[in-house]
Amino acid sequence: MSKIDDIYAAVEPEARAWLVRLRSGDATPEEGQAFRRWCAERPEHARVVAMMGVTWDAVGSLAARLAAQDAAAGQLWTGNTVHPLRPGRRAFVGFAVAAGASWLALRPPLQLWPALNDYAADYRTGTGEQRQVALSDRVKVEMNTQTRINMLPVQVAQSGQAAQHGIDLLDGEAEIVAATPSSQRTDPIRPVVVVAGRGRLQAQIARFNVRRAGDQVCVTCVSGSVAFAHPRRQLTLSAGQQLAYSDRDVRPVSSVDPATVTAWRRGLLVFDDVPLAQAVDEINRYRPGKLILRNAKLGQRRVQANLSIADIDRAVEMIHQVYGARVTELPGNIVLLG
Repeated sequence: MSKIDDIYAAVEPEARAWLVRLRSGDATPEEGQAFRRWCAERPEHARVVAMMGVTWDAVGSLAARLAAQDAAAGQLWTGNTVHPLRPGRRAFVGFAVAAGASWLALRPPLQLWPALNDYAADYRTGTGEQRQVALSDRVKVEMNTQTRINMLPVQVAQSGQAAQHGIDLLDGEAEIVAATPSSQRTDPIRPVVVVAGRGRLQAQIARFNVRRAGDQVCVTCVSGSVAFAHPRRQLTLSAGQQLAYSDRDVRPVSSVDPATVTAWRRGLLVFDDVPLAQAVDEINRYRPGKLILRNAKLGQRRVQANLSIADIDRAVEMIHQVYGARVTELPGNIVLLG
């Protein structure tokens, strides 16, 4: 028997007991913390857990409980104090991701649940969830559904300039509001920085929306001005201007109606002459489960509609009645549209 086999044989019974407990659905947050400590005690503990194949039933259940515990603990911000993910929790999630715990945990089919590495972000929102994070007394980040951000370290101020603070948008959508400071302030205004892919945005007094999917990023300036820097181009966006870019390219600036882009802040989804397939993709960001469009021709139909996010399930009824789609409902909120 090899040394690895010896290690596995010695640790396997305890690791299996942990996984059985975590799969039971009755594991407490305290047991979750104990499991993290056990994994950190010895390297072979983490290796054996990975070798056993920690599926979403195990790690996902624990991660969901940890997220619920965080939510129950109170608001994410109070005044100008930010409360990021605790180091121990982030370390545990990092271990699970690094260990390649399981394909299901890292790449859930049809994106029916959050991938395990989603929990490694400082802040995240689930499907249909929106959340506010305060960077200071005048800078707020409004997070839309299925969004992940990390806090950027505060950059040391240069001579005559204020220190910078901000976020790294890993995925999803956020609106950043940098308000006018109070008249009593005499210190320099701290600019807010948003990193999204290879682009870097900076503003002092502005309101702007940033949306990222993979390496595709779209920035809309609602008010004020936003400085943009990318290896391919540098420019400044003004109110009503929008810019899309990827890691490799920066597209020309266009003019848009900011009210349409930020409709989610008012609890609405606005579809203005877009293909039904695109509308379905957007609806899936807010609705638990999955809408699956099986008819390519139907997906090309143009949509003109306003939908309430709070009543997003009515989208299925709308697609059925207005576009004649056949609806097949499956377990897990999966709906086939044909």
